[in-house]
Amino acid sequence: MERGEEIRLEALRALTILAVHDEEFRREMWDDPEGALERYGFALSPAEMAQVNNFLSAVRESVDVDLFEGLTDAHR
Repeated sequence: MERGEEIRLEALRALTILAVHDEEFRREMWDDPEGALERYGFALSPAEMAQVNNFLSAVRESVDVDLFEGLTDAHR
C-alpha cells in the first residue's frame, strides 16, 4: 500500500468501538454504511471505505441473514 493510501487505524478502531457499543449505529451500518458514517461524522478515504465495505461483505456472507434480521428486529 502506498503512503497516501494508508488506512487510518484510529478511524477504523473508532468505528469498531462504536459498532460494539451502539446498537443503532450497527443497524445503520448494516443498511446504509456510507450514510451511517456520514451521520456519525466520519469522513473516510476511498481506501478506508473499501475496507469497511469488504468487512461488511464478509460478515454478510458468513451470517444467516434471516437469523440476523430476526435478532435485530426483535430489539427495535
